[in-house]
Amino acid sequence: MAEFLTRTTKLPPYLMFPRFLLNMKLPETSKILYIVLLDRARLSQQNEGWIDEYGHVFLYFPITNLAQELGKSEMTIKTSLATVLVNLFRYTLSENIQLYRFSIGVKYPLAECGLT
Repeated sequence: MAEFLTRTTKLPPYLMFPRFLLNMKLPETSKILYIVLLDRARLSQQNEGWIDEYGHVFLYFPITNLAQELGKSEMTIKTSLATVLVNLFRYTLSENIQLYRFSIGVKYPLAECGLT
């Protein structure tokens, strides 16, 4: 018998999909990558030690872990990451080849992203 969604139905863990991504001409893998990074940034917001001296939330997510998380090759992740960084983030990359640092600063106005 099928169960229907009710007010009290417990939802499984999920990732947030920002509405502004629907209208962006980005490859789907890049959109999913952004969503995974945004989810990791939300965790950084909630935990101490993931805010820089300017008050910006940051995260570390090795390429190998991103590839494993998304079930993609490292090359695909690097290509998608370049697309995401150019289109969505103000960012800094560390010198470490495996470890990247992102300041999560979406370049789009908060109202356009539905965040006001």
